[in-house]
Amino acid sequence: MLIPIDQLKNSGQRFKESNTAATGAAPEAPRGNILGSNENLQKRKEMLQTLGQEPVDFAFERAIGKNDSLYSNFVELIERAKQKVGRIAIKSGSANTGFATGFLVSESLILTNWHVFPSLEEVADSEIQFFYEYDVAGNPGTPVSFRLDGNTFYYSNKDLDYCLVAVSPMDLSGTRPLRELGYIFLDPSLGKIGNENEEALNIIHHPDGDYKQLSIRENLFVKITPVSIWYRTDTAPGSSGSPVFNDQWQAVALHHMGVAKKNDAGDYVDKDGKVIPPVDGKVDAARVVWLANEGIRISVILNDLFARYPDHELINQIKINPGVKKYSLAPSATTASSENQKAANMETSNPSGEVQITFPASLLDTSGSISIQINQGSSAVARPAANGTVNNAGSDELSEDEIKKLETSTDYSACKGYQSGFLGKGLDIPLPQPLPALKKFVARLSGSDATVLKYYNYSTIFHSVRMMPLLSAINVVGDPAHRLDQAVRKDVWLRDTRLSLDIQLSDAYYKNSGFDKGHMSRREDADWGATAEEAKRNADLTCMFTNACPQVPGINQSQKKGLWGGLEKVVLEKGAELQKGNTGRISVFNGPVFQEKDPVFRGIQVPMDFFKIVLWLTDAGKLKATAFRLSQLNNVGDINFEELDLDQNTAYQEYQCSISSLQNDTHIDFSAISSYDTFEGKDNKKKALHSATEVAKHISKHNKK
Repeated sequence: MLIPIDQLKNSGQRFKESNTAATGAAPEAPRGNILGSNENLQKRKEMLQTLGQEPVDFAFERAIGKNDSLYSNFVELIERAKQKVGRIAIKSGSANTGFATGFLVSESLILTNWHVFPSLEEVADSEIQFFYEYDVAGNPGTPVSFRLDGNTFYYSNKDLDYCLVAVSPMDLSGTRPLRELGYIFLDPSLGKIGNENEEALNIIHHPDGDYKQLSIRENLFVKITPVSIWYRTDTAPGSSGSPVFNDQWQAVALHHMGVAKKNDAGDYVDKDGKVIPPVDGKVDAARVVWLANEGIRISVILNDLFARYPDHELINQIKINPGVKKYSLAPSATTASSENQKAANMETSNPSGEVQITFPASLLDTSGSISIQINQGSSAVARPAANGTVNNAGSDELSEDEIKKLETSTDYSACKGYQSGFLGKGLDIPLPQPLPALKKFVARLSGSDATVLKYYNYSTIFHSVRMMPLLSAINVVGDPAHRLDQAVRKDVWLRDTRLSLDIQLSDAYYKNSGFDKGHMSRREDADWGATAEEAKRNADLTCMFTNACPQVPGINQSQKKGLWGGLEKVVLEKGAELQKGNTGRISVFNGPVFQEKDPVFRGIQVPMDFFKIVLWLTDAGKLKATAFRLSQLNNVGDINFEELDLDQNTAYQEYQCSISSLQNDTHIDFSAISSYDTFEGKDNKKKALHSATEVAKHISKHNKK
């Protein structure tokens, strides 16, 4: 996210003036009520008495820094507050352009920063996502997303850096009402904070768009000015728009920004001292080093808001204190009414019990209906009706809500992924890794530094900006004894909850696009195992958006009429070492060739070229490798690209190419296997292929060497 430089200057000036005022110079003209130290402490004590959440003297001792203990109801207060704070996904079309934090301040309005939505047009396609957080088991919960509705209400104030915007009353699935979440009452009264350099503050935020985090009691209130409060904390760009709370979980400020580090020349610099180049009067917030943090006072925001809207229906709702809402996080199934159960599910984002999804036979081409039962924390299990056969429903036959439930219930704990020693004992072929130019874009699994997504028989590494895999590696067994799955294919495409869902494409991106979801590691290649059920399970899990790229049908379905989908089959049949008379094993690396000139579709650059590297052992036990490349450039004529700047003379053609040339073009390190390359072209130039026979001859030739 880009932050306006003039706002940084204003924030720095306020900090400077507040320091000057402390030495006796006149501060800026007051824009809100500010009390002397003794009077402020008295108001603080009165506020604690009014709230009545804990013994007044106990709470006051903590407020003035003489007691660090908390009563256990502090946990319930956190739970109540955090469900009203959400991650804002700033979108342009279906593409994310940034993240921030916002929180509900009425049954229909959220509060965030002006620099998040400086104009109504910026709101356009954006959403706020509640429950984007980990559950008690450390698993990502199911976020509940609501569309922002700037046309119903939008107001922002650049000087105070706040923005108020309406939210759609129902979530994107049309099943969850916004009002069930409640809202944070913005109390205009004084006395919410007391002693400078003593009282601790709390922040709920989504730093860098990450899962919800809480900065608890480590944010020391430093000073108060007529406009803002200053505090020491550790926040990040996605924290913009976060509520700043006292220990009673009253909102005291809207987290804004602060004082940014500069060099001697007055340029804003990053942690390495490098100048952050301005872009249209803004700098990249992700690179800013914050020396101090500022929050705009809630009372100041309310003074401005109520003066501008003295009798507006939606603004008047902010003045209503909802009081303490009584609810149970885990109501008894025998005592909770259906309405209370629904509310509890909304508040915890994790419905208890079992969900039954039943599909009629007409949708599934079966003689009876089928139910999918989802148990909390387990994978989906298909169960046939008494007189029916089991077929998984395809993605198009499931609702968005049903897909989300499958995503959150999928268990990856038994997935071992690509195995480097798969081809033979003592032979190690490590998973290729991105080179530095590409490494900075690699997505990390939530809560860790891991970058490899492991599935059954294959692994992927994911590009967080292109929102698709940069590499997919799979181990393939050709032995018919392990290929027992005879079930009718039904693809159900899922996002992987180990990554942020917002950096993954979904069915919405592909719908009416003209593109197929093109497997990188093929379903057919993973469809092997000790039993038919295991083989089918392995094949089903290749239908992950982390394993797919947009491909035109002519390429994606080329196994029916071209070389691309059959290359593995050719190698298995013509070259791979046989085991007891059966076709042997191969390992395959697949992926897109990302290029700067790739066209943009629905906000995402779509790769025009793809690669495949097949590794096999000859009958003599020697490791061999061959690489291929395929372009869909001339097959995208029916795709309505927003941008198209391509060399249309490049023909659709399958090629054989050198592994070293792929390393140069993909920025993936294939050096561990380049010495096994069987490419015979000159000067690393691509060699056109016209039939499977050419590939078979090449494989057979090198199988004898």
